[in-house]
Amino acid sequence: MRMGLGSLRRYGDLLHIAFGGGICFAAMYFLISLVPAGIRMLLFYIGYAGLLAFTEATNAMVLLMLGTVYLPSGFLGGLYTGYKINENIKIILLFPAMIGFTGLIALRFFTGYLNLSIINFQNEIFIPILGNVVGAYLGGYTMNWEMEETVKLSETIELDSSQIRS
Repeated sequence: MRMGLGSLRRYGDLLHIAFGGGICFAAMYFLISLVPAGIRMLLFYIGYAGLLAFTEATNAMVLLMLGTVYLPSGFLGGLYTGYKINENIKIILLFPAMIGFTGLIALRFFTGYLNLSIINFQNEIFIPILGNVVGAYLGGYTMNWEMEETVKLSETIELDSSQIRS
């Protein structure tokens, strides 16, 4: 069975998508262990560690995790994937985010840290998948963003002397 150049290109794209998902997962794994401890240490250092006892602080922690863990990790995975793959990125950028999210859920499940109660569904499933997908699209489109020139280089700028005040 012979493989053409097109099929090798597809396998290469699949490898780049998988590697982008691995980057997303590795960034999440690193940041998810670092950020909550850093926030708690900061609150303890400034004397506001008691804030963590309130339910509003739990919601604030979830939003901080969205902005400091899930969005940047999705951004890094999308940045790599968008750099390596240039066509049809509208669909392709969804896959690195899903690979990273699936890795996070599998890691949490096998280590026993996954809490899938109805109340905690937002914190465990919705926020991580939202952050990863949005971050992946932001990263992927950052690499494929083309600036359009609005002013041609050959045009000259002229001064209208009628609007100069004496």
